[in-house]
Amino acid sequence: MNTKKEVELEELAKEFAANKVSAAGVSNIVLSRSGARRCLWFIAVMSCITFMGYMTVKVILEYLSYPKVLIIEDEILHKLPFPAVTICSLNPISSHYIKDTSLKKILDLKQIQKNFTAEVRNASVREDCLRELLCEWSWFEEKCNCVKNPCLTEYCLAQNSSQCSCLWSFCENDVLKVNGCRIVYEGGDKICLCNGVSSGGDDDDEEEDYFMQEYYRFMELIDAIDHHEVKELIRLIKSSGTHDLVDMDEALQPTTKELYQYGVTFDSLVASCTFEGARCHRENFTVLYDPLYGKCYMFNFVGNDETGSEKPIDIQTYGSMSGLQLLLRVTDENALDLLRREIGARVVIHDPHILPFVAEYGVNIRPKDMTAIELSYSKIERLTKPWGSCSDHYRMSNDEPYTVLGCEKHCVFRAMTEECNCTMRHLLRGAVLNKLRPAFPLCNVSVLEQRFCSEFVMENIDTYREVPECDCRSPCSEAVYSYTVASSKLNENYYKTAKAIRTLNFDSEGRIKYMNYTHTKSMLGVKVYFNSFLVSSQKEVPSYSWETLMANIGGNLGFFMGLTLVTFLEIAEFIWDFILTACRRISSNRKRDQGDRFPYDETEKTRKRRGSF
Repeated sequence: MNTKKEVELEELAKEFAANKVSAAGVSNIVLSRSGARRCLWFIAVMSCITFMGYMTVKVILEYLSYPKVLIIEDEILHKLPFPAVTICSLNPISSHYIKDTSLKKILDLKQIQKNFTAEVRNASVREDCLRELLCEWSWFEEKCNCVKNPCLTEYCLAQNSSQCSCLWSFCENDVLKVNGCRIVYEGGDKICLCNGVSSGGDDDDEEEDYFMQEYYRFMELIDAIDHHEVKELIRLIKSSGTHDLVDMDEALQPTTKELYQYGVTFDSLVASCTFEGARCHRENFTVLYDPLYGKCYMFNFVGNDETGSEKPIDIQTYGSMSGLQLLLRVTDENALDLLRREIGARVVIHDPHILPFVAEYGVNIRPKDMTAIELSYSKIERLTKPWGSCSDHYRMSNDEPYTVLGCEKHCVFRAMTEECNCTMRHLLRGAVLNKLRPAFPLCNVSVLEQRFCSEFVMENIDTYREVPECDCRSPCSEAVYSYTVASSKLNENYYKTAKAIRTLNFDSEGRIKYMNYTHTKSMLGVKVYFNSFLVSSQKEVPSYSWETLMANIGGNLGFFMGLTLVTFLEIAEFIWDFILTACRRISSNRKRDQGDRFPYDETEKTRKRRGSF
């Protein structure tokens, strides 16, 4: 009986392979006349199945790599949203209020400095220093600094840790010859080879004595000045590790409260404003309180992109005579020499819905220049996971619109406030509302503990990247205002004449008069406009879709084995019939076994009953 069922299953499989399955070559394995042909067909079919599996796995892995392409399309629109334009003065504190701020010490230093004697160094001293190859002249210190190691000079190139190759003057010139340098020949080349000299022993003692003498002279100098705040300011400047005082910038800045309270007013900064041929007023600007530049003014800022909020202004013309035109007035010279290294104004172009990053983006404009800022508009759409890693968050944890730089700043700000309980000025964001005091105090660089703590956080900021707030990625959708800048000299006589004509009037005696131009401030011009309405759209799209994957898999199956979707239905039907046949065989075997045991059990029971009777 078992043999009969096994034959039945074998016949079922042969019938399926020979007549029912629609796969190329499979029927030949069963129907071929000779065994050799059946073996050859079996090898051929298995080879095709192997290659088919390889190609199918390959296309699946290619799909799982999630490739993408960037599609760039250009289109011309009839109007475009005008960006927000932020203007700031590079002299953030009005000169009228300097005496009411912490900057008064810089003003006092300037007054005390007038009592000092200015010395002019003899030019021959500098010339004698420059003749020595091992010496250099320091302009900020007005002294000659010499070294004993020739490898530390600009005339040598290091060969290894102890030797360097130098100019031939170090070896051949009788006047400039340096000890430890010699002529050597390497591969036919003539080289002046010098030994590096490391100071030690007596040289270290000499340097220590020199620094002690300089320290005592510095203390005598400080004691000779009566003004306490000026003393501390001089001590701070002389202890700076850089000549341009970059490491002491924070200590020379006014407080944020002073910047917000005594910043430059709109009327003192903006002399004229025109947008699309119409005059714009103070009401068209929003005040930005920036922690570094003080009071700035934003044109066309509409705030967060929320339902019911204002919409940015749309502009329908382009070219240099359109857009926004500003005439600003700035001081030629800062009242405080140590407040800023630049003179003029700063202009930032940004999205109307996002507060600007004044310190990071924007351009500086110098006085007596007319600067043209030509705009171009583009849209960028990026893919999220699994094709890309863009961020689809529209808000950050501090409820500000999401930007990559804003995310980075917030990450470092959070790490520094947690570790040091203070923050740096450049980590603060500008605010529309007047927040006179930040949530955390600014780190004082003159306090070593806070200075070292802030430097430690900045050097080890990568250790905080695991925090979700520090997962800063590019936004999935972004509008970008690109610009180019060109400058020319401002024709001040044009505006002088315009002012003279506009102020024509009669005096008390009936004579015609006009208001003369005052030179207390210099003018600078700014023009912001679109150079065209050509919009560039950059969009990421998947280069390997799910439909393409199905088509490639189907192509592999059809090319190698002639398989279709119907073939898999046939295989499913065969598996179902095979399982049913096998189940019927198991069920019949079980019944037969039970039938064989029943007569035996009945005979035993009859025998027992008879014996007991």
